Amino acid sequence: MVCLMALSGCHMTAPIHVWKKPQLAHGGPVRVAVAPVGGDVELAERVQQALVVSQPQSMQHLSVVHPDQLERLGGIQLAAYDGQPSEMAALGAARRVGAQYILSGTIVQHDLEPIPPVKRKWYDLFPRRERTESMTVRWVVYEVSTGRRMGENVVTIDSKQAEQDYPDLAFQPSGDVKVIAASARRSWESVLPTTRTAQATLDLPWLMPGSSKVRKGNAYARMGRWEDAEREWQDAASAHPWNPAAWENLSMAAVAREDFQLARDRLKHANTKFWPGDETKKTQVWIEQQQREYHAAFELPPPAEGWTIPDPVAPTAESVGASLDKNEVVSQPTSLDDQPWYTVMPFVPPPGWTWSNWWTQSFLW
Repeated sequence: MVCLMALSGCHMTAPIHVWKKPQLAHGGPVRVAVAPVGGDVELAERVQQALVVSQPQSMQHLSVVHPDQLERLGGIQLAAYDGQPSEMAALGAARRVGAQYILSGTIVQHDLEPIPPVKRKWYDLFPRRERTESMTVRWVVYEVSTGRRMGENVVTIDSKQAEQDYPDLAFQPSGDVKVIAASARRSWESVLPTTRTAQATLDLPWLMPGSSKVRKGNAYARMGRWEDAEREWQDAASAHPWNPAAWENLSMAAVAREDFQLARDRLKHANTKFWPGDETKKTQVWIEQQQREYHAAFELPPPAEGWTIPDPVAPTAESVGASLDKNEVVSQPTSLDDQPWYTVMPFVPPPGWTWSNWWTQSFLW
């Protein structure tokens, strides 16, 4: 058992950016008006400036009318006497400029004041927890023609989360700049396909040939350097083509650059049939899930070869009743913890378990 664990190794995760479907679905060119941000007037002005900077430039079908342009072209004063924006005025101006949708934001709360340094006393045994700057903004998308609310996105982010989601913000001079920039980028999630951070499962072998190269590639992947990771895994797979960990991790690298067909082709090399059952099924499902989200984000048709995994079909009352009448097994056992203690014996599958299911249980790996 120890030898098997040393050969196969275990698993680890690495952050990977995958596409996220927007709340607002459209099939062609779209014109979006941005209403003035409500809340703290000075902070709202900074958020509006960040919106202009963070506007996606790669989306050719998108045209954006920002608040200053909206007020000038629409000919309507958008702010009331107290400095707060008027939704009705913004909606009317959006109709005049021919916008299909309007994006409205309100600063709900913020903690962006300068944080004074905390002086430690001689009797402080433990370091005090440092405060982090944060802000919460509620973004709402309205359909201009009807005034109907299309979606809502409440963004709460602090300076640490901003650096984690957007590593380039780590070079910004202060926490409030990071929070405002990250919040502005998140605002576009409502109207455009955006990326989110998911966790890709990587194989972590130890005693197999080429394991050192695979582990080095894993270290690069955890830092977000997927190109360097792919180079290390490719070297391991070229020198040791029977190494399944190198091929399975290479399939994750193909997903990172949105080449899903290559990911499936590489995964075929990982299923060596050395272990009982197909160890790549979970990875196959994960790859197709990411491809489905990619197609949904950009409103693409299914691939020419179709989906490998069929869409789930909701059970009907008739099918459930027929299954119960025939005394069919509705669900198979999936965890040994659910088994009675007297049925769990060393090296013997419990009643109702196949050798493959029992062999691949997590406690063995």
